[in-house]
Amino acid sequence: MLCLGVIAITTLALIPYSLTGSLEKRQPATVAVSATGSEPKAAKSRAVEPVFDAAVWYAARSEAPETHGVLIESLDHEKLFASHNADVVFNPASLIKLSTSLVALKKLGADYRFRTQVYADGKLDGDGTFRGLLFFAGSDPTFGDVAASMIAAELRSRGIKKLQGGVMVSPDFCFNFSESPEDSAARLGRALHLGEVTTGVAGGTAGSRLFAFDSYPLRDILLYMNARSSNFMAERIGATVGGATGVQQFLIDELKLPASQVTIARVSGREHNRMTPRGLLTVIRALVEEGARQGLRPEDIMPVASDDTGTLRRRLAGTGLEGAVVGKTGTLTSEVDGGMASLAGIVYTYDKGMIVFAILDQGNRIWDNRQMEDQLLAEVINSQAAPLAIASLEGRRLLPTSNLRIEK
Repeated sequence: MLCLGVIAITTLALIPYSLTGSLEKRQPATVAVSATGSEPKAAKSRAVEPVFDAAVWYAARSEAPETHGVLIESLDHEKLFASHNADVVFNPASLIKLSTSLVALKKLGADYRFRTQVYADGKLDGDGTFRGLLFFAGSDPTFGDVAASMIAAELRSRGIKKLQGGVMVSPDFCFNFSESPEDSAARLGRALHLGEVTTGVAGGTAGSRLFAFDSYPLRDILLYMNARSSNFMAERIGATVGGATGVQQFLIDELKLPASQVTIARVSGREHNRMTPRGLLTVIRALVEEGARQGLRPEDIMPVASDDTGTLRRRLAGTGLEGAVVGKTGTLTSEVDGGMASLAGIVYTYDKGMIVFAILDQGNRIWDNRQMEDQLLAEVINSQAAPLAIASLEGRRLLPTSNLRIEK
């Protein structure tokens, strides 16, 4: 009996250790998470409470909770500052341009330039009159007056002072953001200052190649596109890397976003697109990492709040985040999903490194929602970290003409 008692006591004493071991096996392992790609499932399953209650914050303002989505985290996933409807799909509006930027950087590279080839089919007289046709083939989304002026100067340097003939462009050619190749050809014909010429669209080129005009590097184009939220540029850049279908498939295949949480209707963010706050942060992390791989900082391809001209120029003023936030805005009128305002990007801080965020607000109160986005972000960051303003970009020019070139 005494032996049986000892055995029973020993067994009972070991039960807590046995249970502890079983519980430990059930806990998700600590997983190192890359700055890009989807977060491993083990890391996602960790029960981490945000330090800031965004749901209560919205409720205090009598806001319908289902119309708002928020996720604010450290770049390394280690700190969760705020989360509300993080895995619910919303229409991110122009935040889609961040995905377009990422795919363009990955597939084309920061130094990629759109090239416009110039051909001549005809004869140059001794008095500087070219009798024949000039062909321009290219899809540069930034081509306009500056490019035409540089090309006109190059033509003059080659002895062409007047054109007796026509200016023809390829079907994908555009001038000063015109969607019409016919209109673009007419504008180019006038901008070259070679006299009265006929203009049109040609499916091919003829004659000999004279030279090529190279656009701004892609990094400059992406900064302009994101700062001004240019739908035209986004659509043209997106078309170069596979369009809406290509961008959507990239997010699913490369970043491992759930297919049910990604819908890209337009690479500019127009119309009915769908992503979650968490998906947007995955894109931002990937953009930061890919930019670093190519020698870029986030502010090289995205505007800085209260500093750069564009949609962020007057945002976050008086919040303490001026110059510390690099990001992208999104806006849709009430005709699409009842209206949408959104803000996403990164915040530089002294003590918490880069903080990534996405805030999406549905409804037709665009101005009110923008004010709430600025206020919410400021309250979260200022209560948890010390913002770090980057060096002033005062005087930084979008699309500096010094970055254009003629390739002979």
